[in-house]
Amino acid sequence: MSGISRSPLREEFAANRDIVRRLAESGYQVDPEALELIRSYSGRRDDLIKRLLMSCDSSVAVINASRVSCLLQVPKDEAVPADLRRVSQSAEDYPPIAFVPGFPSRSPDVQLYGDITGQSTCVGEYQDFVRYFRDRYSKLREIMARRLNSRPIESLSRSTAGREVSLIGMVMDVKSTNKGNRVLELEDPTGMVTAIVQKDSDIFEQSGLILPDEVIGVTGFSDGGGRIFIKSLMWPDLPNQCQALETGSGCALLLSDLHVGSKYFLEDAWYRLVDWVNGGSDDPTGLSSQVKYLVIAGDLVDGIGIYPGQEGDLAIADVYEQYRRAAECLNAVRSGISIIISPGNHDMVRQAEPQPALPEPIQKFFSGERLFAGNPAWLSLGGVSVLVYHGRSIDDLVMRIPGLSYGNPEKAMIEMLRRRHLSPIYGSRVSIAPEEEDHYVISKPPAILHCGHVHTVGIARYKGVTVINSGTWQSQTDFQKKMNIQPHVAVAPIIDLATMKVRKLIFA
Repeated sequence: MSGISRSPLREEFAANRDIVRRLAESGYQVDPEALELIRSYSGRRDDLIKRLLMSCDSSVAVINASRVSCLLQVPKDEAVPADLRRVSQSAEDYPPIAFVPGFPSRSPDVQLYGDITGQSTCVGEYQDFVRYFRDRYSKLREIMARRLNSRPIESLSRSTAGREVSLIGMVMDVKSTNKGNRVLELEDPTGMVTAIVQKDSDIFEQSGLILPDEVIGVTGFSDGGGRIFIKSLMWPDLPNQCQALETGSGCALLLSDLHVGSKYFLEDAWYRLVDWVNGGSDDPTGLSSQVKYLVIAGDLVDGIGIYPGQEGDLAIADVYEQYRRAAECLNAVRSGISIIISPGNHDMVRQAEPQPALPEPIQKFFSGERLFAGNPAWLSLGGVSVLVYHGRSIDDLVMRIPGLSYGNPEKAMIEMLRRRHLSPIYGSRVSIAPEEEDHYVISKPPAILHCGHVHTVGIARYKGVTVINSGTWQSQTDFQKKMNIQPHVAVAPIIDLATMKVRKLIFA
């Protein structure tokens, strides 16, 4: 048999085994779609694997197809425009940009005190999910227990029949009966109970806002047989507060969704903002000289392989070149401004949230006072707490909560605050890694909640928290036209940290 060549099927199996072995030796698993992309790569597979390993950090457990797509070279054929025919390169192919002399990589009054970077423990096993949901429940229960004297579900028995009881539970399921009543399946570490909201109840409409996987408090009458008829509901919510929770000094520009690398990126508008910040244009308000911080809540670049047909929307088809161009855009901002960069679903980090900070090879492109944070991230800007989250869960909230829309993203953000959780629905559009700790619980109210993702501007104040969604620097794409999405472009929300007053600066 030694003179007979192997069958194509056996050759494919051997190639797959070699790829899986090499990645496993470096501590990574690979999903089937990513494996197929690597195996079918027409160039030097060894080079692709080396670049793939370089793009991963300790937070990555499973290499997915999106990460591989970012590194694949664009086909060189006549159907691809000349400006898209670029071979993907590693960050090492570009010389690092020198830091501005005299300025540290981070201003001392900017602090990062909470994100996933370097702390990921998830491997996707059953116990990971158990620990994750227990952590979520215990944190939210602790918040609610200060206002609701609840009892464990296991204490419900015949002796409680006809008596009023209060419970704090995680919503496992929400459904309606043929008679029109609403039925909730609630769980705590001791057991499960069926909770019923009758259709003629005063809280029936309110119960339509309940989401799966969130933690709520209920008060009602137990029938002693594992059911409770609810008469009142309670969410974790924020304590009542009228004044701003904290104040500081200077101003902060809150931005997101630049999408550098897209042919729809508004480069001219961006440099009008830079010119204003740098004092090169008239500013009768004097705000430009007061800007001390610039915070970006994700999607710094457009990325590669994020959605089908994206290559037709790209002006730069190399992800490293996209980041190099993004660095040029940010390095043009005058020194003395601290720039904080958090990733989004278009950035070169894992798609599963929470996401770590951009990898170190990418960070080297940027100069000046820079802080790279994960998503979500808790920051302190001169003593003012800021919770930065890209905001992908807004997609889920808009779909599930009546009255929400992409046109008013601040309303969805307020629902996050009411639930004390940035992404209460698990397993929908947002892929959440079951980490040991639930990084989405809002244990302490921030002074500012800053999101992006939906490309529309929304500003509100809720119980002392300033809520800001920052729009985009990408004009309307063909996909958005089909979906009738009207982006709010080239708008820069700026907040005065001394007064918490927010203005919208328009550079379109």
